[in-house]
Amino acid sequence: MTYASVFAAIGLGIGIAMAPVLPVPALALWIAMLCALGAVVALRRAPRWSRMAGLLLVVLLLGILRCSQIPAFPDWLIRRAPGIREATGTVASYPNIGDTSISFTLTPNDLPACLQVTWLCEQPLGQVHFGDTVCVRGSAQLPEAFDGFDYPAYLARRNVFATVFADGVVLFDAVPKRFSVWAWGDRVRQRLLASFRAVMSAEISAMAQSLMFGDRSALPEDIEEAFSRTGLMHLLAVSGLHLGIFLGGAWWGLRLVGARPRVAYPIVGLLVLVALVVVGPRVSLVRAALLFAFLALGSVLADCGLILRRWIHSLNGLASAAIAILLIRPGALYDAGFQLTMAATGSILIAFSASGWGTHLLSRPRIVRLRTGWLWLARLLVVSAAAQAGAAPVIAWHFQAFHPLSVAVNLVAVPLAGLSLWAGLLAVFLSATRVATVATIPFVVLLGWLKSIVCWLARSPVVEWVVCPGIGIWMAGCAGYLYLVTYYESLSSWTSNLTSMESDPAED
Repeated sequence: MTYASVFAAIGLGIGIAMAPVLPVPALALWIAMLCALGAVVALRRAPRWSRMAGLLLVVLLLGILRCSQIPAFPDWLIRRAPGIREATGTVASYPNIGDTSISFTLTPNDLPACLQVTWLCEQPLGQVHFGDTVCVRGSAQLPEAFDGFDYPAYLARRNVFATVFADGVVLFDAVPKRFSVWAWGDRVRQRLLASFRAVMSAEISAMAQSLMFGDRSALPEDIEEAFSRTGLMHLLAVSGLHLGIFLGGAWWGLRLVGARPRVAYPIVGLLVLVALVVVGPRVSLVRAALLFAFLALGSVLADCGLILRRWIHSLNGLASAAIAILLIRPGALYDAGFQLTMAATGSILIAFSASGWGTHLLSRPRIVRLRTGWLWLARLLVVSAAAQAGAAPVIAWHFQAFHPLSVAVNLVAVPLAGLSLWAGLLAVFLSATRVATVATIPFVVLLGWLKSIVCWLARSPVVEWVVCPGIGIWMAGCAGYLYLVTYYESLSSWTSNLTSMESDPAED
């Protein structure tokens, strides 16, 4: 089946969603999975659709089984949470660095779940790193929902049962007992943040921290609100856009020197790994990295002649990335970030697939005859429209907002953000040299322009509409309907062309 991974990802997601309302013993799930697999093998001569249905059932049961293995917090732990005043453990996340605060996830030594720690301090940079052993002193409390957001469930999906507002943090072991690539990456990240703050104003360095590392902890509320109102928050969450801009330049440079794909892909893959380690394992970046890994592996195998190049499908790569993330952390299915990144990326890939409307639009003779600059603008328009078509239903469902000008706004902001990213990468590469201060000037100027434009656009009264969550379902239905219509038209066109070729006597 052409899109086997896509159907497998959908089946896994349905299984994860069914798990809370369908409690089934693990033994029964294993027996059912084995029976379904046995039926698929025994009925190997049955119609293809029936065997695929059996495999999808296996994947669905796997999703239920994976969720059933996640234990709930014990009652004694919930009762103990308000009385916690001190906890010793290991920092288990990349700390979010604000102006006067630092927050991180702590894995306590004597508790079966994690704590979300927030510590107010004057100089947060360099105080705590991933992998440090620390003692946290402060008051713990159970999280509460706010503004319609189920914060306790959000933390529970990350194995966090309580929050702690720390009065102080005592560092016991700043050097991990054995080398950790994540600890190294966090230290590099914080050193880069320190270099930004040393030569930039507070607002610009906070924007640099958000754009380059996806950490909005230091971003002023008015600037964050402006990005939110204009629907440009994706620029402040390191994702496929950021990774694509970075890797696009690397790929262009490698191909410029004549490197074949089988050589270029491993080098670019190493750069992806470095970016993932330095920025941190954020879901959007992990998805982009996995998508690249699956597509790169397929391209290398095809270049080596081991598989056919037509077997490589970008949607299967995206679905494989989703399967990997959901198997590692099933709770990601309910997170808005995971849904947004999958919906937006999937919409872009569908738009540029063989049956997508973006491919048909850009392949028209009038569009093809356009100059390179205008063709680039047309592609950017298609990408922006496709991304918004996928993201709009999720935004409406989770945030009760719709951005009618998002396509036009992205046409202005995305190129400027891309230039800012390139300037930021240049500043990072030269941060340890004597020209570090001069190298940051283009980065500072571009970030200032981006901030000014976004804040100006946010003042428009029509840039954001408040909608009810049900509009999100309606938008998703409209987007799906438009894709099916486009697919049907392309399929009808392909069938009619094939029929005319077969009936043309000149072909005989």
